[in-house]
Amino acid sequence: MAASWFRQLGLRSAPVNKSFLLKKWYLDCVTTAGDAALIYLADLSWRRLSIQYSSLLTLRAGEMQRKSSLCRRALPARSESGIEVHAPQLGFRGTWRPLANAIKRKIFECEDGTIDWQCFQPKAEVELCFASHQTITGLGYAECLTLSMPPWKLPLNELHWGRFLTTQDCVVWIDWRGAYNNRVILYNGNDVEAESVSESAITLFDGTRVELDRETILRTGPLGKTVFPTVPGITTILPGRLKSIYETKWLSAGFLRSGDQVRPGSAIHEVVRWIE
Repeated sequence: MAASWFRQLGLRSAPVNKSFLLKKWYLDCVTTAGDAALIYLADLSWRRLSIQYSSLLTLRAGEMQRKSSLCRRALPARSESGIEVHAPQLGFRGTWRPLANAIKRKIFECEDGTIDWQCFQPKAEVELCFASHQTITGLGYAECLTLSMPPWKLPLNELHWGRFLTTQDCVVWIDWRGAYNNRVILYNGNDVEAESVSESAITLFDGTRVELDRETILRTGPLGKTVFPTVPGITTILPGRLKSIYETKWLSAGFLRSGDQVRPGSAIHEVVRWIE
């Protein structure tokens, strides 16, 4: 009965192992016209579950579309020339060619596990080819999070994350708030200190400021209603704290102001709140 249930959901039964391991890739692309593509590729092993999940969110000509799949496919292929993703189950093939150096950090560590962040491409030149024979090109981003502890155990109340790109600049921010606080801000590959981080602006101590218009909401709501329903059966086994995490993700046009210079760019950014 159990094996049949796993097959119906497209999941693999793994040996009994209560340890948790999640590898989650996030890649994106925003064009000069304001079209965008966001890709998530995740590989999860937990208890008897082994799941490989992929999803694609596109915004083209003002129309938003979402696709997801539980088909087992290879994670992104990396080489010195860049990253390639071939996802026929989602109807696209993409390449990310680096325009900035990679960054690697251990974001969190405790007795329950660790969270490692690898930003392979803080800024990239991207080309995505769709099954419809349409192609989009633009600036993009690629990272991978590896969690050896369940995210519902994190001592967090709120997370601010984002990336802002111009033709000259790259700003990436991670701001964890709660019982555990950790803020990482990188400006063109260098660690910098921020005076403030909000959903509409990042202000550095040297006066540099990234301003975001939050014009387009890409996704908003509790994860139990926005993300997990696309994975059949998963909501029945996940803790309530994880399903109630509330996320709002934006595509923003913006400006980087530094001294008397003002440069336009675009951002994908989010605020995630852990609701008790």
